Amino acid sequence: TMLIAGHDTSTAMLSWTLYLLGEHPQALAQAQAEVDEVCGRKQPTAEMVAHLPFIEQVIKESLRLYPPIHVGNRFAAQDTQLQGYHIPEETRVMVSMYLSHRDAARWEEPAAFCPHRFERGQRRKRDPLSYIPFGGGPRNCIGATYAQIEGRVILARILQQFNLTLLPGQKITAHMGATLEPRPGVMMALTRRG
Repeated sequence: TMLIAGHDTSTAMLSWTLYLLGEHPQALAQAQAEVDEVCGRKQPTAEMVAHLPFIEQVIKESLRLYPPIHVGNRFAAQDTQLQGYHIPEETRVMVSMYLSHRDAARWEEPAAFCPHRFERGQRRKRDPLSYIPFGGGPRNCIGATYAQIEGRVILARILQQFNLTLLPGQKITAHMGATLEPRPGVMMALTRRG
């Protein structure tokens, strides 16, 4: 559990984030410019990444489109009705984060990569349980904050040191295993920045 929860999820998140940035060169350029402005050539710190709002938005949008833990379950605490279905107490109910994050009733252009939907003013306009990459309620992921800081530090360091180009002709699909992984993998050309 510790390997999957603490490692596979972070690598899946960063793989999807790099893929999405590779698919959207303008967002990649904006992210890289933000890192250059805030971090310069210094190794990114947790304090620095607190001042990278666009990087944060990119990671949150990546988690919306491709949540590493893409499905979860809970047991009904009591008999209930949900959209006309009777769910008896103690019934296991499956929840798809992947599908709920792409619900057109809750997200405008749900399949589109749009980091700006996570700008500070936009968050208040959503039902808090419409975005649950780390689960929700009292059993949400204990490592959620750490994972997002870790992701921002690593992404900032990569963007600081390398120019990235997604290799053309890739057919990447979402593989639903223990985590939601890009298959066969994200292939990018890297050139070291001066």
